Amino acid sequence: MSAEEEKEQVELAIPKSIPYMDPGMPVTTIEIPAMGDLKVWHNVIYQLQAASGVVVLRGLGVGSWDKDIYLFMNDIWAEICEIVDARPTFIINIAKGDVRSMQCTLAAISDVSLASPDATFGFPEAKLGGMPAVAAYAMRKRVADGDISRLISTGEPIDAREAQRLGLVDFVGDVELELTRLLFKNCRPRQRWKTVGS
Repeated sequence: MSAEEEKEQVELAIPKSIPYMDPGMPVTTIEIPAMGDLKVWHNVIYQLQAASGVVVLRGLGVGSWDKDIYLFMNDIWAEICEIVDARPTFIINIAKGDVRSMQCTLAAISDVSLASPDATFGFPEAKLGGMPAVAAYAMRKRVADGDISRLISTGEPIDAREAQRLGLVDFVGDVELELTRLLFKNCRPRQRWKTVGS
């Protein structure tokens, strides 16, 4: 074998690294209304089941307590909690304004909970005899039992800083800027190197 052929054989045997782009995680934003008919809730459930990667939850509006649909809504929210527990997604919740009743569940089931400084959280149905069982169960992931009991028994709202102190919220401030930072950190494409050859 000539020296040139031998050199070519050695070059082929050396592994080479080539760059490739890792696309990052997909992002799904789901806006969840405080009130809605059955079709709306089925759509929310389907979106949660189909989502992968990062899921951004945004609660919309303030719900009103209705004893006639209360048990039905508990079943819907229980299914939402089951889906979140069963799927390997990274959930970011954004809370703005008045967050009441079942909407508090969004902060409880999220991996990262963001709140604007004007956000308040509460369970006013407790004053009417309603028991937010699903929300209370979901909050056990983030909030101590004594604090949950106080929130549910009094029905008094708490501000964003108090919610942060209790553990329901991770960040209080400019939620859009923090969301952008989290998405950039976790979801941007990255260049990686792949070794080819033997």
